[in-house]
Amino acid sequence: MSQGQGITRELSLGEVVSKTFDLYRRDFAKYLVLFAVVGAITGVLTTLVQRAFILPVPPANATPQQFLNWLPGFFGALIPLVVLSVIVAVVFSPVSVGGAVKMASEEIVKGQADLGASVRFAISKLVWIWVLSIVVGVIVVAGLIALVVPGVILAIMFSLAFPVLLIENRGVSESMRRSRKLVDHRWLKTFALTLVFVIIIAVASAIVSAISGPFGWASNIVRSILSALYVPLIPIALTVYYYSNVARLATLQVSQAPIAPAAAVQAGMKFCPSCGTQLASSATFCSKCGTRQP
Repeated sequence: MSQGQGITRELSLGEVVSKTFDLYRRDFAKYLVLFAVVGAITGVLTTLVQRAFILPVPPANATPQQFLNWLPGFFGALIPLVVLSVIVAVVFSPVSVGGAVKMASEEIVKGQADLGASVRFAISKLVWIWVLSIVVGVIVVAGLIALVVPGVILAIMFSLAFPVLLIENRGVSESMRRSRKLVDHRWLKTFALTLVFVIIIAVASAIVSAISGPFGWASNIVRSILSALYVPLIPIALTVYYYSNVARLATLQVSQAPIAPAAAVQAGMKFCPSCGTQLASSATFCSKCGTRQP
């Protein structure tokens, strides 16, 4: 698995983690700039929202009637606070996440990534990312509310929908179906990978929260900027895992394909080693998965 040659076989859990950190280290400055800028914007906007809708403190030793009188004011501030905070996150986060997926993909396939081009590409896909985020988010939350376990299963099932959407240029429903196919027979591995990075992010987030806490009203801004040090790991890991599963399915398809006479393959054609797509012999990159051709 050489740089710029793509991922041509399924990676183990340890290899996915190792490859993720390798890609992050290789383009650390680019990921840091991307997530720090977006983090600063979301941090400022979130702080403004929180200062505009300050939650009232419940009265001390309140009677039942006083508590009931306090509730309308509390929910009157809480609802717009939550709604606007979610809107800020949904509007701006896809730019950094989509840009990170594109950069990781370019690094895996071509051996180099362009920050500006990746951001422009993510912006061009914003509407579809928003739609996919809403659809997957509603489904997963509904599953969590139902019995928790279904929500976890659904989150695993659709975990690769975003890389599929951005790398394979598929629609929302197609991306979700493709994600389900990619993680099929790899549920435990996908869960384990998710758990590893959830723990990493949780520890890093706790450290950042402790550092940003003393900054008072500006703590959200500081926390959002510092989170640029660890948040890129998630989209990078998903991209690496996507290519690992694409390679697994390609190998499976090749092993299951019936042996055909040599004449059945059109002259001047070849097959992509990653996904098995038939290509012209002169093709440099696969038209489906983007892997550089030998």
